[in-house]
Amino acid sequence: MMRQSADSSIHTTQPLFLGYRWIEDTIAEYRQGNRNLGAGKGQIVIFPERHLAAALMHLYVGAISVGEIAGLVSITKGELTFLRTQIDFMVLVDSFKASFAKHFRLSLMANEYFSVDYASIAAEYAFFEELARNQIRIPLFRRMTQLADAIENKERHQCPIDLDYLRSFKRLFSFFVFEECFLPDLARPSSQRLKAIAKGTVWNRLGEDYDELNDLACSEMLRQEMTDNLKTLLKSLTC
Repeated sequence: MMRQSADSSIHTTQPLFLGYRWIEDTIAEYRQGNRNLGAGKGQIVIFPERHLAAALMHLYVGAISVGEIAGLVSITKGELTFLRTQIDFMVLVDSFKASFAKHFRLSLMANEYFSVDYASIAAEYAFFEELARNQIRIPLFRRMTQLADAIENKERHQCPIDLDYLRSFKRLFSFFVFEECFLPDLARPSSQRLKAIAKGTVWNRLGEDYDELNDLACSEMLRQEMTDNLKTLLKSLTC
């Protein structure tokens, strides 16, 4: 369900972690007998549930160690280390990453969230394994720049700008603003140009307050809160 824009200075919802929700939903489907999971067409998953959960948790490899993943899904580190040498298991890991990246991209492009939700989405995104992040980031950033080009061109020629263009750009830009907070070392081509389009055209045309988003993105307390909440939530995973 789409979340309409709202005053995000009042945080009344739980943090929105798309990856964790997707893992929970996938495990629930598996328990209900769905064995056709992942990105591969016709791929039947026959692993025990704990091994399935371990494959799903590889979404966070890098931020979470292999030993920590083993502990979270109640298997030994040695067992998980062995699994990681098996082609079928690693194919499943890659399939899940691709499937989730698609789910993440569609969620960002189709739904408009509260500003604070974009903060929690980006906080978790910063925990993702680099390959998964790239599968998310590259297509979304490309789409955002295409929208920026179209909006800038319409503005230059004083032509009407499609509301869908403005809202689509707003969704993606809102996410990338918080990406910059949680992953400040990433290269961001045309960043200043995109910010100028966002503040000078998009937020202005939509009649919304750009400073609200910017102030939230600058909140160190919020960033720490989101990171701590995610770490606590991951520890609660049971299989």
